[in-house]
Amino acid sequence: MKVLVISDTHGNIINVMKLLKRMRPLGVKTIIHCGDHWDDMESLKKIYPEIEVHAVLGNCDGIAHASEYSKTIEIEGVSLFITHGHRHAVKWGDYDELLIDAMAEGADLAICGHTHAAYLEKKRGIILLNPGSISSPRDSEYPSYGVVEIDAGCIKDIAVMQLIGEDRVCTHPVCNIYRSK
Repeated sequence: MKVLVISDTHGNIINVMKLLKRMRPLGVKTIIHCGDHWDDMESLKKIYPEIEVHAVLGNCDGIAHASEYSKTIEIEGVSLFITHGHRHAVKWGDYDELLIDAMAEGADLAICGHTHAAYLEKKRGIILLNPGSISSPRDSEYPSYGVVEIDAGCIKDIAVMQLIGEDRVCTHPVCNIYRSK
């Protein structure tokens, strides 16, 4: 099973729709949205009712449902801690608070957004993933997103990709750093 991981759409789901057009035939059945525009996920749920959507609120979503800033879910036996990241100091490149909360939740994978910059690293047995922003990246001119492949209760592969133009994608440079460790 493939999971599309996005963050920081900020009212622009055009790139998400482009991705889903190319990724649904490849087995994407779930989307994780790490915040900053909750309404975008509500729109995607209506457009693609067959796709399961998990979302958390971000710092730009208001405080109406503050308990939804973070949550832990399980997908095919893999535990995922999902948060926006603004309460975990990730904006300053420090992912230790995210790691601590993921460990407390017993997560295999911790996913956040907020920085609009991609990040991928494994620390203390937990994979930390920030897909960057699918609508307004800060680390590149190209929007980015994550793909997590889960098989038989294990994370088989994780990639951070960049959307280049209408029909081209490439691996984000952050993946090369992760895979070399």
